[in-house]
Amino acid sequence: MEHGDWNNPVIVELGGAGHFAIITNALDAANCMSEEWPVSSGPAVDEAVLVCLDAVLGKASAEESRKAFLDAAREAGLSVKPDAESLH
Repeated sequence: MEHGDWNNPVIVELGGAGHFAIITNALDAANCMSEEWPVSSGPAVDEAVLVCLDAVLGKASAEESRKAFLDAAREAGLSVKPDAESLH
């Protein structure tokens, strides 16, 4: 899978009500946490960045990176919408 593509995207609310990011792979997740994350560090976000980069390099699975990203979102107190698949 290219860039650690996820089977189900994660829709996370960033920067206030109504601003959502749709994250579909480990590379986008790492970029999001580096550029748009409301907290600069924490155990879950630090781990998630590493796992996402490992997924891009093929050293971790895409689903491991997705789970780590969700853990980081919870740690940051971000609202996560249901997976796109569950919206159908």
